[in-house]
Amino acid sequence: MFALRAAEKIRIIMDQSSSAPNPVDLKLPWRTLFLHGWQHVLVMYAGTVTVPLIFGAAMNLSSRQLIALINADLLTCGLATLLQSIGIWRFGARLPLVQGSSFICLPAMVLIGKQSGLATVYGAVIGCGFLTILIAPIFSRLLRFFPPAVIGSVVVCIGLSLMPTAALWLAGGNPQDADFGSAINLGLGIGTIIITLVFYAGGGGLLSNLSALLGMVTGTVAAILLGRAHFNDVGPASWIAVTKPFLFGAPKFSLVPILVMEMAMLAVMTETTGNCLAIGRMVGRPVTPLKLADAFRADGLATMLGGIFNSFPYNAYTQNTGLIALSGVKSRYVLAAAGAIMFSMGLFPKLGAVIAGVPKPVLGGVGLVIFGMTVIAGIQELSRARFEGTRNSILAAVSIGMGVLPIVRPSLFDHAPAVLRLLLGTSAVLCGFTAVMLGIFFNDPAETPAMALSADSPPELALAVPSPVAGPTPADLQRLRRCIALASEAREGGQHPFGAMVVDENGQILAEGQNQARPPDGDPTRHAELVAVSKAAKIFPPERLAKATLYTSAEPCCMCAGAIYWANIGRVVYALSEHRLLLLTGSHDENPTFSLPCREVFARGQRRVEVIGPLLEEEAAKSHQGFW
Repeated sequence: MFALRAAEKIRIIMDQSSSAPNPVDLKLPWRTLFLHGWQHVLVMYAGTVTVPLIFGAAMNLSSRQLIALINADLLTCGLATLLQSIGIWRFGARLPLVQGSSFICLPAMVLIGKQSGLATVYGAVIGCGFLTILIAPIFSRLLRFFPPAVIGSVVVCIGLSLMPTAALWLAGGNPQDADFGSAINLGLGIGTIIITLVFYAGGGGLLSNLSALLGMVTGTVAAILLGRAHFNDVGPASWIAVTKPFLFGAPKFSLVPILVMEMAMLAVMTETTGNCLAIGRMVGRPVTPLKLADAFRADGLATMLGGIFNSFPYNAYTQNTGLIALSGVKSRYVLAAAGAIMFSMGLFPKLGAVIAGVPKPVLGGVGLVIFGMTVIAGIQELSRARFEGTRNSILAAVSIGMGVLPIVRPSLFDHAPAVLRLLLGTSAVLCGFTAVMLGIFFNDPAETPAMALSADSPPELALAVPSPVAGPTPADLQRLRRCIALASEAREGGQHPFGAMVVDENGQILAEGQNQARPPDGDPTRHAELVAVSKAAKIFPPERLAKATLYTSAEPCCMCAGAIYWANIGRVVYALSEHRLLLLTGSHDENPTFSLPCREVFARGQRRVEVIGPLLEEEAAKSHQGFW
């Protein structure tokens, strides 16, 4: 309820003031900032504290060291989020993004730590952060090496590589303990999974987004009642303390560990690309290559800070995208408030001690859910790749197979030279390297880079999808507003509220169309997009239409997507998503809307159609309000 009331207040503020051209830059009252900031912290909290817990367990850190690691993680998460949302010079996307510890880099850090020690780990983290800053301006040119088949394979291997940790925790954490694998340990873990699923499936809205955290809290309470949770380190821990830099000694810089970490960071950068594009579409702010470079630099600098303060590389968390959609609050200053809250939490070692005391079986239950969601995100990404008529099937099969080898047989490469062990022993790096090399070897012309996330992708389950597609330009938004005006005119004329137009590469309008399908006199096939496409195709040659853009007030249905494809139009920009339109129209007899994103239709064709959307959904929805 608070989220809805706050969103309504924000809409009133925007109506009363023309000084805030975009809700991203809206400065809200401090109380609103604080409460919405807390919501974002809670949504990503369970995920980001899991990273230091896994790393600390793998490195056999003492309780005191683990507490310091957790506090450093929270403190630098706050700094990274502030940097990305507020921005300093050419560092930061200045979008509502929250930064959390990266699971992608975690396996590489563990392997480097076991082979070369913690000093080398943090030297590699600092080094790869510096390299990320250097390559930020040119990375968009490398995106073609990271199509959906590559990224999907890597993300699947990342999730699978973390599963042994979840299994170890479920059983109790230490195989030498007498109660390792006991019924009470497994019961706590499985009970935590069930509780998490109940919150996720039955809570809805914010409760669903908080399911992992609520499962962890409930499981811990149950463990306390059963006498299986101990918080002996909370008392001796300080109330307030500042994380000391280089807690594990001066960093050691070694070329191979740095390169291994940078290979993992390339996957982080593709994830950042997808996150920025998805958020940019959601809030109606164009994401240009320059803004992407600013986001990459922020990731790099935040990663360097992570190395200095004994923490981790950082990337944007997609769980928070769902919260933005739920609340309607798009201000980047809300995320800045979340960053300030996390920074403050990192100053309280007692909080870190509480987190470190969460029983291992409970962590195992939550971890299994989170890591499983990572695997599903990879599968979702693989589903966006074309397998028919391409070599993607063999690429994904071999890459995932290679990536699984060090998971199922960790000792497989023990006799390899130390340099190669770092490359071969990290599941995600081995999988990614194999996939990129196979992609270059096959050089499949039908393999295209990833599309952006569709509007109906569950944000709490999906990692962002990398995409070379540039964000919308100011001209795109202006033309979309013309389509929205055409839709309003169609409604006033007694037709369904849809409008579309075809514009060539020089900005010349080739055709406009309004819906002409309303019964009893309308033709049910005369959708606005089809009307505009039909007009343009009769006058202009396919070569010209290949460089043209179809703008539309709502996402093209499968019929209109087919017309766009056969007319040879090369680009589509839309406002309302098919999913949002379905929520507006319901099961109305005059518009039984498909729940089928146009990207899925285009993906089955042999020719690529660039798609950007949804955009300006709130504006586009107005012409539908009260109509259906």
